[in-house]
Amino acid sequence: MRTVGKLPRHRPLSRTQSSPLPQSPQALQQLVMQQQHQQFLEKQKQQQLQAVLADGYVSGPGVVYDTFMLKHQCMCGNTHVHPEHAGRIQSIWSRLQETGLLSKCERIRGRKATLDEIQTVHSEYHTLLYGTSPLNRQKLDSKKLLGPISQKMYAMLPCGGIGVDSDTVWNEMHSSSAVRMAVGCLVELAFKVAAGELKNGFAIIRPPGHHAEESTAMGFCFFNSVAITAKLLQQKLNVGKVLIVDWDIHHGNGTQQAFYNDPSVLYISLHRYDNGNFFPGSGAPEEVGGGPGVGYNVNVAWTGGVDPPIGDVEYLTAFRTVVMPIAHEFSPDVVLVSAGFDAVEGHLSPLGGYSVTARCFGHLTRQLMTLAGGRVVLALEGGHDLTAICDASEACVSALLSVELQPLDEAVLQQKPNINAVATLEKVIEIQSKHWSCVQRFAAGLGRSLREAQAGETEEAETVSAMALLSVGAEQAQAAAAREHSPR
Repeated sequence: MRTVGKLPRHRPLSRTQSSPLPQSPQALQQLVMQQQHQQFLEKQKQQQLQAVLADGYVSGPGVVYDTFMLKHQCMCGNTHVHPEHAGRIQSIWSRLQETGLLSKCERIRGRKATLDEIQTVHSEYHTLLYGTSPLNRQKLDSKKLLGPISQKMYAMLPCGGIGVDSDTVWNEMHSSSAVRMAVGCLVELAFKVAAGELKNGFAIIRPPGHHAEESTAMGFCFFNSVAITAKLLQQKLNVGKVLIVDWDIHHGNGTQQAFYNDPSVLYISLHRYDNGNFFPGSGAPEEVGGGPGVGYNVNVAWTGGVDPPIGDVEYLTAFRTVVMPIAHEFSPDVVLVSAGFDAVEGHLSPLGGYSVTARCFGHLTRQLMTLAGGRVVLALEGGHDLTAICDASEACVSALLSVELQPLDEAVLQQKPNINAVATLEKVIEIQSKHWSCVQRFAAGLGRSLREAQAGETEEAETVSAMALLSVGAEQAQAAAAREHSPR
Protein backbone atom coordinates (compact mmCIF):
# COMPACT_ATOMS: atom_id res chain seq x y z
CA MET A 1 0.00 0.00 0.00
CA ARG A 2 1.52 3.29 -1.02
CA THR A 3 1.36 6.25 1.31
CA VAL A 4 -0.37 9.42 0.26
CA GLY A 5 2.95 11.24 0.33
CA LYS A 6 3.74 9.63 -2.99
CA LEU A 7 0.62 11.14 -4.61
CA PRO A 8 0.37 14.72 -5.87
CA ARG A 9 -1.67 16.83 -3.48
CA HIS A 10 -4.42 18.68 -5.29
CA ARG A 11 -8.06 19.58 -5.31
CA PRO A 12 -10.24 17.14 -7.28
CA LEU A 13 -9.72 17.46 -11.04
CA SER A 14 -7.73 20.68 -10.76
CA ARG A 15 -4.70 19.37 -12.58
CA THR A 16 -4.23 18.70 -16.25
CA GLN A 17 -3.49 14.99 -16.05
CA SER A 18 -4.74 12.34 -13.66
CA SER A 19 -1.75 10.35 -12.43
CA PRO A 20 -2.71 6.77 -11.65
CA LEU A 21 -0.15 4.63 -9.90
CA PRO A 22 1.92 2.43 -12.21
CA GLN A 23 0.24 -0.83 -13.22
CA SER A 24 1.91 -4.20 -13.37
CA PRO A 25 3.37 -4.68 -16.86
CA GLN A 26 2.58 -8.37 -16.69
CA ALA A 27 -0.58 -9.11 -18.68
CA LEU A 28 -3.08 -11.60 -17.34
CA GLN A 29 -3.09 -14.79 -19.40
CA GLN A 30 -6.72 -15.70 -19.84
CA LEU A 31 -10.17 -14.34 -18.99
CA VAL A 32 -12.00 -15.80 -16.01
CA MET A 33 -14.48 -18.48 -17.12
CA GLN A 34 -17.99 -17.11 -17.55
CA GLN A 35 -20.77 -18.92 -15.78
CA GLN A 36 -22.88 -21.01 -18.16
CA HIS A 37 -26.01 -19.60 -16.65
CA GLN A 38 -24.93 -16.06 -17.56
CA GLN A 39 -24.24 -17.13 -21.14
CA PHE A 40 -27.66 -18.76 -21.37
CA LEU A 41 -29.35 -15.57 -20.14
CA GLU A 42 -27.38 -13.55 -22.65
CA LYS A 43 -28.50 -15.74 -25.58
CA GLN A 44 -32.08 -15.65 -24.39
CA LYS A 45 -31.97 -11.87 -24.11
CA GLN A 46 -30.74 -11.51 -27.70
CA GLN A 47 -33.55 -13.71 -29.00
CA GLN A 48 -36.10 -11.62 -27.14
CA LEU A 49 -34.65 -8.35 -28.44
CA GLN A 50 -34.64 -9.60 -32.02
CA ALA A 51 -38.24 -10.74 -31.60
CA VAL A 52 -39.50 -7.26 -30.73
CA LEU A 53 -37.90 -5.58 -33.75
CA ALA A 54 -41.12 -5.85 -35.78
CA ASP A 55 -43.48 -4.87 -32.99
CA GLY A 56 -43.01 -1.10 -32.81
CA TYR A 57 -42.03 0.66 -29.59
CA VAL A 58 -43.58 1.60 -26.29
CA SER A 59 -44.73 5.24 -26.39
CA GLY A 60 -42.63 6.52 -23.48
CA PRO A 61 -38.93 6.61 -22.77
CA GLY A 62 -37.17 4.11 -20.56
CA VAL A 63 -35.41 5.02 -17.33
CA VAL A 64 -32.91 2.76 -15.58
CA TYR A 65 -31.56 3.03 -12.03
CA ASP A 66 -30.35 0.55 -9.41
CA THR A 67 -29.53 1.04 -5.73
CA PHE A 68 -26.47 -1.22 -6.14
CA MET A 69 -24.68 1.86 -7.51
CA LEU A 70 -25.14 3.70 -4.20
CA LYS A 71 -22.62 1.41 -2.48
CA HIS A 72 -19.64 2.77 -4.41
CA GLN A 73 -18.36 5.29 -1.88
CA CYS A 74 -15.18 6.10 -0.05
CA MET A 75 -14.82 4.33 3.27
CA CYS A 76 -14.43 7.75 4.93
CA GLY A 77 -18.07 8.55 4.08
CA ASN A 78 -17.38 12.28 3.61
CA THR A 79 -19.32 13.55 0.58
CA HIS A 80 -17.76 17.03 0.87
CA VAL A 81 -14.32 15.59 0.19
CA HIS A 82 -15.65 13.36 -2.62
CA PRO A 83 -18.06 15.20 -4.94
CA GLU A 84 -18.89 12.03 -6.93
CA HIS A 85 -21.16 10.43 -4.33
CA ALA A 86 -24.34 8.34 -4.11
CA GLY A 87 -26.55 11.35 -3.43
CA ARG A 88 -26.16 12.42 -7.05
CA ILE A 89 -28.29 9.63 -8.50
CA GLN A 90 -30.57 9.41 -5.45
CA SER A 91 -31.46 13.08 -5.90
CA ILE A 92 -32.20 12.72 -9.61
CA TRP A 93 -34.38 9.66 -9.02
CA SER A 94 -36.30 11.52 -6.29
CA ARG A 95 -36.80 14.57 -8.53
CA LEU A 96 -38.24 12.47 -11.34
CA GLN A 97 -40.60 10.82 -8.83
CA GLU A 98 -41.70 14.13 -7.28
CA THR A 99 -42.43 15.76 -10.64
CA GLY A 100 -44.46 12.79 -11.90
CA LEU A 101 -42.13 12.31 -14.87
CA LEU A 102 -41.05 8.88 -13.64
CA SER A 103 -44.60 7.53 -13.75
CA LYS A 104 -44.72 8.39 -17.48
CA CYS A 105 -41.57 6.37 -18.19
CA GLU A 106 -40.96 2.66 -18.55
CA ARG A 107 -38.71 1.48 -15.70
CA ILE A 108 -35.98 -0.88 -16.88
CA ARG A 109 -34.42 -3.52 -14.65
CA GLY A 110 -30.65 -3.10 -14.47
CA ARG A 111 -28.03 -5.84 -14.27
CA LYS A 112 -24.28 -6.14 -13.79
CA ALA A 113 -22.28 -6.15 -17.02
CA THR A 114 -20.34 -9.34 -17.68
CA LEU A 115 -16.54 -9.29 -17.73
CA ASP A 116 -16.72 -10.27 -21.41
CA GLU A 117 -18.83 -7.20 -22.19
CA ILE A 118 -16.42 -4.89 -20.38
CA GLN A 119 -13.52 -6.31 -22.38
CA THR A 120 -14.98 -4.98 -25.63
CA VAL A 121 -13.26 -1.71 -24.59
CA HIS A 122 -10.95 -2.48 -21.66
CA SER A 123 -7.93 -4.75 -21.28
CA GLU A 124 -8.29 -8.07 -19.48
CA TYR A 125 -6.09 -6.90 -16.61
CA HIS A 126 -8.10 -3.69 -16.12
CA THR A 127 -11.39 -5.61 -16.32
CA LEU A 128 -10.38 -8.12 -13.65
CA LEU A 129 -8.76 -5.46 -11.48
CA TYR A 130 -11.93 -3.35 -11.13
CA GLY A 131 -14.60 -5.90 -12.05
CA THR A 132 -13.98 -8.47 -9.32
CA SER A 133 -14.47 -8.37 -5.55
CA PRO A 134 -12.08 -10.06 -3.07
CA LEU A 135 -14.53 -12.98 -2.81
CA ASN A 136 -14.67 -13.47 -6.58
CA ARG A 137 -10.91 -13.15 -6.84
CA GLN A 138 -10.44 -16.15 -4.59
CA LYS A 139 -12.23 -18.25 -7.23
CA LEU A 140 -9.77 -17.19 -9.93
CA ASP A 141 -6.70 -19.18 -10.85
CA SER A 142 -3.98 -17.78 -8.59
CA LYS A 143 -1.55 -17.74 -11.53
CA LYS A 144 -3.74 -15.20 -13.29
CA LEU A 145 -3.65 -12.75 -10.42
CA LEU A 146 0.15 -12.58 -10.23
CA GLY A 147 -0.09 -11.74 -6.55
CA PRO A 148 -2.70 -9.66 -4.68
CA ILE A 149 -3.89 -6.98 -7.08
CA SER A 150 -4.98 -4.53 -4.40
CA GLN A 151 -1.48 -4.15 -2.97
CA LYS A 152 -0.14 -3.10 -6.35
CA MET A 153 -2.71 -0.53 -7.31
CA TYR A 154 -4.24 1.48 -4.51
CA ALA A 155 -3.08 4.40 -2.41
CA MET A 156 -4.05 5.74 1.00
CA LEU A 157 -5.90 9.07 0.74
CA PRO A 158 -5.77 11.94 3.27
CA CYS A 159 -9.39 11.19 4.25
CA GLY A 160 -8.42 7.70 5.40
CA GLY A 161 -9.92 5.84 2.43
CA ILE A 162 -8.19 4.28 -0.57
CA GLY A 163 -8.15 5.35 -4.19
CA VAL A 164 -6.68 4.78 -7.63
CA ASP A 165 -5.59 8.41 -7.59
CA SER A 166 -6.56 11.27 -5.31
CA ASP A 167 -9.88 11.82 -7.20
CA THR A 168 -10.95 8.28 -7.92
CA VAL A 169 -11.89 6.41 -4.75
CA TRP A 170 -12.31 2.67 -4.36
CA ASN A 171 -14.34 0.57 -1.94
CA GLU A 172 -12.88 -2.92 -1.97
CA MET A 173 -16.15 -4.61 -0.95
CA HIS A 174 -18.69 -2.75 -3.07
CA SER A 175 -17.14 -0.77 -5.93
CA SER A 176 -16.69 -3.65 -8.36
CA SER A 177 -20.40 -4.50 -8.26
CA ALA A 178 -21.40 -0.83 -8.59
CA VAL A 179 -19.16 -0.09 -11.58
CA ARG A 180 -20.38 -3.21 -13.39
CA MET A 181 -23.99 -2.28 -12.60
CA ALA A 182 -23.50 1.18 -14.15
CA VAL A 183 -22.35 -0.43 -17.40
CA GLY A 184 -25.03 -3.12 -17.40
CA CYS A 185 -27.87 -0.66 -16.75
CA LEU A 186 -26.90 1.42 -19.78
CA VAL A 187 -26.46 -1.65 -22.00
CA GLU A 188 -29.94 -2.94 -21.05
CA LEU A 189 -31.59 0.40 -21.78
CA ALA A 190 -29.73 1.06 -25.05
CA PHE A 191 -30.49 -2.42 -26.39
CA LYS A 192 -34.22 -1.90 -25.81
CA VAL A 193 -34.12 1.46 -27.60
CA ALA A 194 -32.00 0.18 -30.50
CA ALA A 195 -34.26 -2.86 -30.92
CA GLY A 196 -37.38 -0.67 -31.06
CA GLU A 197 -38.85 -1.82 -27.76
CA LEU A 198 -38.57 1.70 -26.30
CA LYS A 199 -38.60 5.09 -27.96
CA ASN A 200 -35.61 6.60 -26.11
CA GLY A 201 -34.13 6.58 -22.62
CA PHE A 202 -32.21 8.08 -19.71
CA ALA A 203 -29.73 6.08 -17.60
CA ILE A 204 -29.29 7.40 -14.06
CA ILE A 205 -25.95 5.75 -13.41
CA ARG A 206 -22.72 6.22 -11.47
CA PRO A 207 -19.78 6.21 -11.27
CA PRO A 208 -19.31 8.04 -14.59
CA GLY A 209 -17.28 6.44 -17.36
CA HIS A 210 -16.04 8.71 -20.14
CA HIS A 211 -12.52 9.27 -18.71
CA ALA A 212 -11.84 5.53 -18.35
CA GLU A 213 -9.28 4.43 -20.94
CA GLU A 214 -8.43 0.90 -22.08
CA SER A 215 -6.21 0.22 -19.06
CA THR A 216 -6.56 3.35 -16.92
CA ALA A 217 -9.10 4.48 -14.31
CA MET A 218 -9.18 8.24 -13.72
CA GLY A 219 -11.43 11.24 -13.13
CA PHE A 220 -13.95 9.23 -11.03
CA CYS A 221 -14.25 6.68 -13.90
CA PHE A 222 -13.40 2.95 -14.02
CA PHE A 223 -15.33 1.42 -16.96
CA ASN A 224 -16.44 3.46 -19.97
CA SER A 225 -20.17 2.66 -20.00
CA VAL A 226 -21.02 4.62 -23.17
CA ALA A 227 -18.10 3.22 -25.18
CA ILE A 228 -18.87 -0.36 -24.10
CA THR A 229 -22.54 0.12 -25.00
CA ALA A 230 -21.66 1.45 -28.47
CA LYS A 231 -19.39 -1.55 -29.14
CA LEU A 232 -22.03 -4.04 -27.95
CA LEU A 233 -24.80 -2.43 -30.04
CA GLN A 234 -22.64 -3.00 -33.09
CA GLN A 235 -21.51 -6.51 -32.17
CA LYS A 236 -24.75 -7.97 -30.80
CA LEU A 237 -27.52 -6.04 -32.56
CA ASN A 238 -25.70 -5.24 -35.79
CA VAL A 239 -26.27 -1.51 -35.36
CA GLY A 240 -24.35 0.19 -38.18
CA LYS A 241 -23.51 3.78 -37.17
CA VAL A 242 -23.46 5.19 -33.65
CA LEU A 243 -23.21 8.90 -32.78
CA ILE A 244 -21.82 9.72 -29.33
CA VAL A 245 -22.41 13.31 -28.20
CA ASP A 246 -20.48 14.22 -25.04
CA TRP A 247 -21.56 17.48 -23.43
CA ASP A 248 -19.88 16.92 -20.06
CA ILE A 249 -17.64 19.94 -19.40
CA HIS A 250 -14.60 17.64 -19.28
CA HIS A 251 -13.36 15.96 -22.46
CA GLY A 252 -14.14 12.23 -22.71
CA ASN A 253 -10.57 11.10 -23.33
CA GLY A 254 -11.50 7.43 -22.86
CA THR A 255 -14.32 7.55 -25.41
CA GLN A 256 -12.13 9.36 -27.93
CA GLN A 257 -9.43 6.72 -27.48
CA ALA A 258 -11.87 3.83 -27.97
CA PHE A 259 -13.11 5.02 -31.38
CA TYR A 260 -10.27 7.19 -32.71
CA ASN A 261 -9.71 4.96 -35.75
CA ASP A 262 -13.33 3.88 -36.21
CA PRO A 263 -15.47 5.52 -38.94
CA SER A 264 -18.63 3.73 -37.75
CA VAL A 265 -18.71 5.72 -34.48
CA LEU A 266 -18.79 9.52 -34.67
CA TYR A 267 -17.64 11.15 -31.42
CA ILE A 268 -18.59 14.81 -30.92
CA SER A 269 -17.48 16.46 -27.67
CA LEU A 270 -18.19 19.97 -26.37
CA HIS A 271 -15.85 20.68 -23.48
CA ARG A 272 -13.81 23.27 -21.64
CA TYR A 273 -10.28 22.99 -23.03
CA ASP A 274 -8.40 26.26 -22.37
CA ASN A 275 -5.47 25.20 -24.56
CA GLY A 276 -5.07 21.92 -22.68
CA ASN A 277 -5.04 23.49 -19.21
CA PHE A 278 -8.38 22.07 -18.06
CA PHE A 279 -8.78 18.44 -16.97
CA PRO A 280 -7.99 16.02 -18.56
CA GLY A 281 -5.96 18.12 -21.02
CA SER A 282 -7.00 16.17 -24.13
CA GLY A 283 -9.58 17.07 -26.78
CA ALA A 284 -7.81 19.62 -28.99
CA PRO A 285 -9.74 20.60 -32.14
CA GLU A 286 -6.91 19.14 -34.23
CA GLU A 287 -7.67 15.66 -32.82
CA VAL A 288 -9.89 14.52 -35.70
CA GLY A 289 -9.38 10.74 -35.67
CA GLY A 290 -6.78 8.45 -37.21
CA GLY A 291 -6.54 6.04 -40.15
CA PRO A 292 -10.00 5.17 -41.48
CA GLY A 293 -11.49 7.18 -38.60
CA VAL A 294 -10.14 10.56 -39.76
CA GLY A 295 -12.96 13.10 -39.55
CA TYR A 296 -15.06 11.01 -37.18
CA ASN A 297 -13.76 12.75 -34.04
CA VAL A 298 -15.02 16.31 -33.50
CA ASN A 299 -13.85 18.40 -30.55
CA VAL A 300 -15.62 21.69 -29.84
CA ALA A 301 -12.81 22.69 -27.49
CA TRP A 302 -13.86 25.90 -25.74
CA THR A 303 -10.82 28.06 -25.02
CA GLY A 304 -10.58 31.40 -23.25
CA GLY A 305 -11.42 30.65 -19.64
CA VAL A 306 -14.58 31.83 -17.92
CA ASP A 307 -14.46 35.59 -18.45
CA PRO A 308 -16.96 35.79 -20.04
CA PRO A 309 -18.30 32.31 -19.20
CA ILE A 310 -19.66 29.99 -21.86
CA GLY A 311 -23.45 29.67 -21.61
CA ASP A 312 -26.66 28.84 -23.49
CA VAL A 313 -25.96 31.06 -26.49
CA GLU A 314 -22.59 29.44 -27.11
CA TYR A 315 -23.87 25.85 -26.77
CA LEU A 316 -26.90 26.52 -28.98
CA THR A 317 -24.65 28.16 -31.58
CA ALA A 318 -22.29 25.16 -31.52
CA PHE A 319 -25.24 22.83 -32.08
CA ARG A 320 -26.57 25.01 -34.93
CA THR A 321 -23.26 25.35 -36.77
CA VAL A 322 -21.25 22.20 -36.00
CA VAL A 323 -22.98 19.44 -34.03
CA MET A 324 -26.30 19.08 -35.85
CA PRO A 325 -25.05 19.64 -39.43
CA ILE A 326 -22.33 16.99 -39.02
CA ALA A 327 -24.69 14.64 -37.16
CA HIS A 328 -27.31 14.86 -39.93
CA GLU A 329 -24.69 14.24 -42.60
CA PHE A 330 -23.39 11.20 -40.66
CA SER A 331 -26.99 9.92 -40.28
CA PRO A 332 -26.59 7.61 -37.25
CA ASP A 333 -28.72 4.59 -36.38
CA VAL A 334 -28.52 5.29 -32.63
CA VAL A 335 -27.46 8.35 -30.60
CA LEU A 336 -25.75 7.90 -27.23
CA VAL A 337 -25.22 10.99 -25.07
CA SER A 338 -22.55 11.28 -22.39
CA ALA A 339 -24.83 13.57 -20.43
CA GLY A 340 -22.62 15.23 -17.87
CA PHE A 341 -24.24 18.31 -16.34
CA ASP A 342 -21.17 20.04 -14.92
CA ALA A 343 -21.47 22.86 -17.49
CA VAL A 344 -24.71 23.91 -15.74
CA GLU A 345 -24.50 27.11 -13.70
CA GLY A 346 -23.65 26.36 -10.07
CA HIS A 347 -20.45 24.40 -10.72
CA LEU A 348 -17.32 26.33 -9.81
CA SER A 349 -13.93 25.67 -11.39
CA PRO A 350 -12.28 23.12 -11.47
CA LEU A 351 -15.49 21.07 -11.66
CA GLY A 352 -17.18 23.52 -14.01
CA GLY A 353 -17.11 27.29 -14.39
CA TYR A 354 -19.72 27.68 -17.15
CA SER A 355 -23.25 29.11 -16.99
CA VAL A 356 -25.37 26.89 -19.26
CA THR A 357 -28.94 26.64 -17.92
CA ALA A 358 -30.58 23.32 -17.12
CA ARG A 359 -33.40 24.07 -19.55
CA CYS A 360 -30.88 24.51 -22.39
CA PHE A 361 -29.97 20.83 -22.08
CA GLY A 362 -33.64 19.98 -22.60
CA HIS A 363 -33.57 21.93 -25.86
CA LEU A 364 -30.32 20.25 -26.95
CA THR A 365 -31.91 16.86 -26.24
CA ARG A 366 -34.91 17.83 -28.37
CA GLN A 367 -32.56 18.64 -31.27
CA LEU A 368 -30.81 15.26 -30.98
CA MET A 369 -34.22 13.54 -31.11
CA THR A 370 -34.46 14.58 -34.79
CA LEU A 371 -31.68 12.04 -35.50
CA ALA A 372 -31.76 8.23 -35.78
CA GLY A 373 -35.55 8.07 -35.82
CA GLY A 374 -35.51 9.46 -32.27
CA ARG A 375 -33.43 6.57 -30.88
CA VAL A 376 -31.55 8.65 -28.30
CA VAL A 377 -30.17 7.34 -25.00
CA LEU A 378 -28.73 9.69 -22.36
CA ALA A 379 -26.27 8.38 -19.77
CA LEU A 380 -25.40 10.47 -16.72
CA GLU A 381 -21.69 11.36 -16.56
CA GLY A 382 -20.40 14.24 -14.38
CA GLY A 383 -22.20 17.02 -12.54
CA HIS A 384 -21.96 17.49 -8.79
CA ASP A 385 -24.21 20.39 -7.81
CA LEU A 386 -27.37 18.51 -6.82
CA THR A 387 -29.87 21.22 -7.77
CA ALA A 388 -28.21 21.72 -11.16
CA ILE A 389 -28.12 18.04 -12.08
CA CYS A 390 -31.70 17.48 -10.93
CA ASP A 391 -32.96 20.47 -12.93
CA ALA A 392 -31.05 19.36 -16.02
CA SER A 393 -32.20 15.73 -15.73
CA GLU A 394 -35.80 16.92 -15.36
CA ALA A 395 -35.45 19.06 -18.50
CA CYS A 396 -33.91 16.20 -20.51
CA VAL A 397 -36.52 13.61 -19.46
CA SER A 398 -39.25 16.15 -20.28
CA ALA A 399 -37.72 16.47 -23.75
CA LEU A 400 -37.59 12.68 -24.17
CA LEU A 401 -41.28 12.53 -23.17
CA SER A 402 -42.06 15.23 -25.80
CA VAL A 403 -43.49 17.41 -23.02
CA GLU A 404 -43.60 21.10 -23.97
CA LEU A 405 -40.34 22.59 -22.75
CA GLN A 406 -39.91 25.83 -20.87
CA PRO A 407 -38.94 28.26 -23.67
CA LEU A 408 -35.51 29.85 -23.78
CA ASP A 409 -35.41 33.47 -22.65
CA GLU A 410 -35.76 36.01 -25.45
CA ALA A 411 -32.56 37.63 -24.17
CA VAL A 412 -30.72 34.37 -24.96
CA LEU A 413 -32.13 34.31 -28.49
CA GLN A 414 -31.12 37.96 -29.08
CA GLN A 415 -27.61 37.64 -27.62
CA LYS A 416 -24.54 37.10 -29.80
CA PRO A 417 -22.07 34.35 -28.81
CA ASN A 418 -19.01 35.69 -26.99
CA ILE A 419 -15.77 36.39 -28.81
CA ASN A 420 -13.92 33.40 -27.33
CA ALA A 421 -16.66 31.02 -28.43
CA VAL A 422 -16.70 32.47 -31.95
CA ALA A 423 -12.92 31.99 -32.17
CA THR A 424 -13.29 28.38 -30.97
CA LEU A 425 -16.02 27.59 -33.51
CA GLU A 426 -14.09 29.27 -36.34
CA LYS A 427 -11.17 26.96 -35.62
CA VAL A 428 -13.40 23.87 -35.42
CA ILE A 429 -15.09 24.70 -38.73
CA GLU A 430 -11.77 25.42 -40.42
CA ILE A 431 -10.46 21.99 -39.34
CA GLN A 432 -13.64 19.95 -39.82
CA SER A 433 -14.70 21.45 -43.17
CA LYS A 434 -11.98 19.26 -44.71
CA HIS A 435 -14.06 16.27 -43.60
CA TRP A 436 -17.60 17.68 -43.45
CA SER A 437 -18.47 20.16 -46.20
CA CYS A 438 -21.81 20.94 -44.50
CA VAL A 439 -20.17 23.18 -41.85
CA GLN A 440 -18.48 25.58 -44.28
CA ARG A 441 -21.67 27.58 -44.92
CA PHE A 442 -21.86 28.51 -41.22
CA ALA A 443 -18.36 30.02 -40.98
CA ALA A 444 -19.35 33.53 -42.02
CA GLY A 445 -22.30 33.89 -39.62
CA LEU A 446 -20.83 32.58 -36.36
CA GLY A 447 -21.16 35.94 -34.63
CA ARG A 448 -24.92 36.17 -35.24
CA SER A 449 -27.52 35.84 -32.52
CA LEU A 450 -29.87 32.87 -32.84
CA ARG A 451 -32.67 35.22 -33.94
CA GLU A 452 -30.44 36.72 -36.65
CA ALA A 453 -29.39 33.26 -37.77
CA GLN A 454 -33.03 32.15 -37.96
CA ALA A 455 -33.95 35.22 -40.00
CA GLY A 456 -30.95 34.66 -42.28
CA GLU A 457 -31.83 31.02 -42.82
CA THR A 458 -35.49 31.89 -43.51
CA GLU A 459 -34.35 34.52 -46.02
CA GLU A 460 -31.96 32.01 -47.59
CA ALA A 461 -34.73 29.41 -47.85
CA GLU A 462 -37.08 31.97 -49.40
CA THR A 463 -34.38 32.96 -51.91
CA VAL A 464 -33.83 29.32 -52.85
CA SER A 465 -37.60 28.86 -53.27
CA ALA A 466 -37.86 32.03 -55.36
CA MET A 467 -34.94 30.91 -57.54
CA ALA A 468 -36.60 27.55 -57.98
CA LEU A 469 -39.89 29.21 -58.95
CA LEU A 470 -38.08 31.50 -61.39
CA SER A 471 -36.35 28.49 -62.85
CA VAL A 472 -39.64 26.61 -63.20
CA GLY A 473 -41.25 29.74 -64.66
CA ALA A 474 -38.45 30.13 -67.19
CA GLU A 475 -38.75 26.48 -68.19
CA GLN A 476 -42.52 26.85 -68.60
CA ALA A 477 -42.06 30.01 -70.70
CA GLN A 478 -39.51 28.23 -72.89
CA ALA A 479 -41.87 25.29 -73.32
CA ALA A 480 -44.74 27.64 -74.24
CA ALA A 481 -42.55 29.48 -76.75
CA ALA A 482 -41.47 26.22 -78.26
CA ARG A 483 -45.10 25.17 -78.65
CA GLU A 484 -45.92 28.58 -80.20
CA HIS A 485 -43.28 28.22 -82.87
CA SER A 486 -43.72 24.53 -83.56
CA PRO A 487 -45.34 23.68 -86.94
CA ARG A 488 -49.03 22.97 -86.57
